[in-house]
Amino acid sequence: MRREKLPDEAAMWTPTTSNKKTGPVPTMYVGRNREESLSSCIGCKQLEDKSCYAQFGTPSIGHSSIVNAAKRGKDYSLKRALLESSRIAKMARFTGVGELTAMRDKYINKALKAVKDYGLAPVGYIHIWRENKQWAGVFMASCDDLSQVDEALEAGFRATVILPPTHTKREFTTPGGAKGIVCPAMVAKDMGKSLTCNDCLLCDGSRPGPVIGFPNHGPKHRHLRQPIKSKKKSEWKNVELKRASIEDLDI
Repeated sequence: MRREKLPDEAAMWTPTTSNKKTGPVPTMYVGRNREESLSSCIGCKQLEDKSCYAQFGTPSIGHSSIVNAAKRGKDYSLKRALLESSRIAKMARFTGVGELTAMRDKYINKALKAVKDYGLAPVGYIHIWRENKQWAGVFMASCDDLSQVDEALEAGFRATVILPPTHTKREFTTPGGAKGIVCPAMVAKDMGKSLTCNDCLLCDGSRPGPVIGFPNHGPKHRHLRQPIKSKKKSEWKNVELKRASIEDLDI
């Protein structure tokens, strides 16, 4: 079922974000109001069961503030966002809230060109990927569970996937055998360290890389979230033994 696309004005950009995980990067929000943003996600399972971190968590509060500021005349154009972006920004996020493919392809391509011309990597996720395979090799397909990942990979996408909130291993494998890792920024936080999306850039869908998993941290599941386990001492010992054996090679 083909949906009517939103007008270009529905794309609202901020020069940076207070999201500590993402880092200080230009970020796009879909929707001139909350209703329009929610409508962009029709067809997404996470909207239907209200488990979406973005639409029903903290990011939605930020979007409401943007909507109110826009009514007072504040400029949320991509041009302003890029000109006022942080000097340390390496990427632009498509999107913080709302489904990107609700926008016209013409607008998305124009925004991609502007972001790249400014020297930033476009990093984005689309949930309605089955109907928008033209973005394979550009954006990440956002999958609801591991059973969907292999289909997305077959369609040419790189993929992200929601893992159970109780998932504690750093690595995982899809039913089809594809290798995945838990989001490095989430792992770093669990280890008491700091790493942002702006540092990592593994979710640049135009580059090769593993499946990226996000243990469910939405409003209905965050209380069940378990930290990712650190490497066992025996694993580190094996790493040291391998290094020692390499140093002994006569080559």
